[in-house]
Amino acid sequence: MAKSIKAIKCPHCGSIKVSTIRPDYYKCDSCGTEFFLDSDDININHNYNYPRNNTDQYKAIRIVLFAVVGFIALMFIIGVLSSIFSKKSEPNYSTYSSSNTAEKKEEAEPLEWNYASNTLFLDKDNSPHVVVVGNVGTSRNRFDEGKDNKVYIGLFDPKTGKKEWVKQLMETPVELSSSDVNLQVFEDQNLYIIIKSKYIYQLDKNSLTYKSVLENYVKDAPALSTGIAKVEFKYEDYGSAYQIMNNEGQNIAYYPLINKSIPDKQLYDERRKKLPNPTTKTEFTFSSKSSSYPEEKIQLIQYTYYYQYGYPKDSPRFSWDKDFGGSGIFTDRDPYKKVLINPWQIKGARLISFKDFTPGRLYFQPVVVAQNDKTLLIAYKPTPAEDDPLQIQLLDISTGAIQKTVATDLKSIYGNGCLLKDGFIVKGSSDYYYFDNSGKQINKFEGYNPKFDTLN
Repeated sequence: MAKSIKAIKCPHCGSIKVSTIRPDYYKCDSCGTEFFLDSDDININHNYNYPRNNTDQYKAIRIVLFAVVGFIALMFIIGVLSSIFSKKSEPNYSTYSSSNTAEKKEEAEPLEWNYASNTLFLDKDNSPHVVVVGNVGTSRNRFDEGKDNKVYIGLFDPKTGKKEWVKQLMETPVELSSSDVNLQVFEDQNLYIIIKSKYIYQLDKNSLTYKSVLENYVKDAPALSTGIAKVEFKYEDYGSAYQIMNNEGQNIAYYPLINKSIPDKQLYDERRKKLPNPTTKTEFTFSSKSSSYPEEKIQLIQYTYYYQYGYPKDSPRFSWDKDFGGSGIFTDRDPYKKVLINPWQIKGARLISFKDFTPGRLYFQPVVVAQNDKTLLIAYKPTPAEDDPLQIQLLDISTGAIQKTVATDLKSIYGNGCLLKDGFIVKGSSDYYYFDNSGKQINKFEGYNPKFDTLN
């Protein structure tokens, strides 16, 4: 059959721009449609092949990208504007809020003591005070480098817990650490204060005023004229005295109440010398547990000795022992006597007499707390059990008769308490306890760190 020649058009788009794939098979160059021709007739069979619409796809992607970028840009602009406006308005707001908050904290936060020492002190009227000496600050600035290192002295009423006054003790700032403040009441009943082993102050019992006494000591004692390099208190067994190293390096025991300087190597003999104008004095102590006679019980001892105000002394120590009659090396085969105190100690303590004040009574971990002309105040455990609390007992000082026994929950009581007209005060590990005459506890006062609001 004859074929007539015709222009081949794309059946889909009508374009005549076509390409031959193989005989009678074509592809439109415009839309990509593939088609073929039948041999019997000019029938065009076509296969529609739709390519992806790249233009629409790219347009959608661009829209999404523009939206994301626009959102990020909007958030950035809002953040910048917010920061600018907040900075402009911040000074007035923050100044007001921070300053007022700080003031409120300063008003609300109490002052407290840093590295302070305390003791019980009686004035001329036998009224009790707890004296505290140390640095003062708040809990927030305790460890600040720029903290106030001035040394203060404060008086508190242990019966009520109220502050009497807190004042600056010394002009020179001193940053204290543990054990830098030491307090001791001398025989004149005034309180003496040593700061940093260098400064010495006195609190007067009559006026409750304080002053430095270091200059007077240096002026009055020739051995101290070169100055004081270091000063500490002597143990109370030695009497009212200081242990001093002068600026020449000499170690001296100084007794300020009689203005007497004694080189260390001479002190042993000075404590045992016969006193020029002695009086007699009666005191009480407990014996120590004996290693030679462990079966012997601890005893409350009343002893009388020769005493002279301000002079060196040696307190007696009672404990059952073996007296071999002299010095040397001895064995149990050598003759000896069983004694409560050795003869050389009797001489050193200038003892006149002593006796068991309460025969037959049992005491564990006892301590003499205080005495006056009528009453002796002691504390002890009634059994050897470690977890047993102490009990307090008031005894007639003439007969030893028990006036009152008070149970407590205290595990420790120290020997610096006092007897008052309306009761008594004892010191625990760090607190002071006030009891009335019936034995009822009225107040517990925190002596270690009594907090207060203002200095005055």
